Amino acid sequence: MASSDTVLDPNVGPLCTHPEQTAWFTLKDCVHRYSLVVGGFYWAMATSPLSFGYYTFKHNMLWYGPVTGFCMSLGYPFMPAIMTAVTVAKTVKSLLFETKSFYDDGPGKVFFLKPANPIAAFIWDCYLVQSMYVGQYFLVGTNKDAISHTWVDSLLTKDFWRETLESVDARLPREIGRWQENKLSINSPLGESDVVVKLEDSYLGIGDNFWCRYHNKDYSNEAELRTQMEKNYIGNEFDGRLALVLELVRPKPELGVHSLDIITMRTPDDDVKVISVLLWADCTTDSSHSTQAGYTIDPDTEEVVSPAGWYSPFFATMKTPLIGTKYKGVREACKSAIAAHKKIKYKWLTAVGWDCMILKNNEVVFFEGNFAGARTPRRIFMSTSHFWAFMTKMFWPFGSGNSVTPGRQAFE
Repeated sequence: MASSDTVLDPNVGPLCTHPEQTAWFTLKDCVHRYSLVVGGFYWAMATSPLSFGYYTFKHNMLWYGPVTGFCMSLGYPFMPAIMTAVTVAKTVKSLLFETKSFYDDGPGKVFFLKPANPIAAFIWDCYLVQSMYVGQYFLVGTNKDAISHTWVDSLLTKDFWRETLESVDARLPREIGRWQENKLSINSPLGESDVVVKLEDSYLGIGDNFWCRYHNKDYSNEAELRTQMEKNYIGNEFDGRLALVLELVRPKPELGVHSLDIITMRTPDDDVKVISVLLWADCTTDSSHSTQAGYTIDPDTEEVVSPAGWYSPFFATMKTPLIGTKYKGVREACKSAIAAHKKIKYKWLTAVGWDCMILKNNEVVFFEGNFAGARTPRRIFMSTSHFWAFMTKMFWPFGSGNSVTPGRQAFE
């Protein structure tokens, strides 16, 4: 395929699509990947000392609170050690009080499982926290809205993503109604659709509900749907929050429930390309958060080419029967994602993760987009080759054209 026709970024895309296979999540692997994060920290501090220091201060104040965050920032040159100490404290606390986080028992827990070796598990905890802290700086620099979105989505809500995707004529689940101020309003005929309910500002499936109109008799009319909403969204942590009631779309039957995880990135020459496409397959429920298998897909050939064993210990030893399978529709999905990314007015949004699924007739339906501040660091710090390619091809000071340049952004 001619390079002018490719949707895959030539600098980092091939590495993310065809990662070198190794023994993932061994102690050696976890130490190696964490060492790349520490290297990234000192790279940022050496190439952009003032802006990275400012970002560090704002990040710490947001994530750890004004007192702890301020004290942590005083040790700026030693942040990897300080954040490791914080991880030690959290680990001890969880052992003493047997506390569990959302990542231990949430809908997407398969993406956050820890290595079996307790030392490797601790190092992996350090890696996850610090890779996002460092990686998000490379992505967004010192922009205040961007830093805010490392904590909570205020601008990038589901309405924002739906409007962005609609602007490029991408297929979306039909909006049936809204749950607002604990009241349900229906703005589209129920028809015979099953529904999925999603909180407007949530992530990782938090607050999602999947209800069948007939198959499981969750509801059969508007009154019963309203009762379900009241039962699930009043008197708990979701009380008073806005939720979208959407048509529950079904995948192409032979593919089963699955999700395409597409990351688009603004390149140094101010273009947008795909850097990674993952397939989450073998799902056991209507949600891809129940995935049992992860793969990379070449977006230009639409072929499943590699297991995603590097993503989580859950996938490190899985069987790979889908290698070589073609997923028709992936390339068009990537084109739509690229077009939508180009429409986004927030120029700090350098990396976007898009979630979509293939329907019958190879039509693609998009569910949403996300700031890819959690997804992209797993690519940046996957291996020495990945780290070097991102540092020298995409980020300040060596990225050709230097438009992805947090080191040059003004303090905002």
